[in-house]
Amino acid sequence: MSYPADYHTHTRFSCDSDAAMEATCRAALQLGMREIAITDHVDFEPLDACRGYFRPELYWEEIEHCREIFGQLTIRAGVECGEPHLYRAQVTPLLAAHAYDVVLGSLHWAGSRPVFRADFFDGLTLDEGIDLYFDHLGRLAAEGEYDVLGHADYVRRAAARCFGLRELDLRPHEDRVRRALRTVAERGKGVEVNTSYRRKGGGEPGPSVQMLRWFREEGGEIVTIGSDSHAPGDVGADFARALAMVRAAGFERLATFARRQLKGWVSLDQVQG
Repeated sequence: MSYPADYHTHTRFSCDSDAAMEATCRAALQLGMREIAITDHVDFEPLDACRGYFRPELYWEEIEHCREIFGQLTIRAGVECGEPHLYRAQVTPLLAAHAYDVVLGSLHWAGSRPVFRADFFDGLTLDEGIDLYFDHLGRLAAEGEYDVLGHADYVRRAAARCFGLRELDLRPHEDRVRRALRTVAERGKGVEVNTSYRRKGGGEPGPSVQMLRWFREEGGEIVTIGSDSHAPGDVGADFARALAMVRAAGFERLATFARRQLKGWVSLDQVQG
């Protein structure tokens, strides 16, 4: 039995983290991980504080350095691209310049509305805001360059801050949500289970078991787990709960990537959190 790979981590190459990549890799080894993906932020949205922060050449120097000193750990190079469907002209050459292993596609902004802040809902009811979010997520799913959809129910962050909600019942929005998930599945892309909600007081990892089941029913097969860590101590956080949710949704395995191709599968019977 081994600890499942963490496919969503941030280091000092993201504007909102000062974590050393070495410390992040060391934390993974201490948990018994055999694999980790370093997925620092790449943002081009003019309103985003992280816009233009990522330095790919320095990032890659550090990736190669860590690969040399942590030979027992498979270190996947990745990025978390915000709104990749809107910034293809910038994302495409960035990804072509290096041999990235995995690309997360995330929706942090819906137009000028920040999905992570309470003011996302300014002038909107809860239901209107959820519909708006999944309309934009559907566009990302269809048009964006990504391998795995990051924190696909991220609107929960704004709902928690605006309405004090720790969980969302998405059944009234099922058609919209399923439409986006169907697109992900049809493109052969994946969905991550993001555990950061839990340690930030936002409820269970996400997306919910309900949403994961819809993804599976729409033909989705690829699932990864990510801590969304911004500090070494958060690597692998709450993975036991995430694994339980993946099982409850009917999945039997997790996906791994190399050079932006599905590398293989890890049976849930082979991992522990």
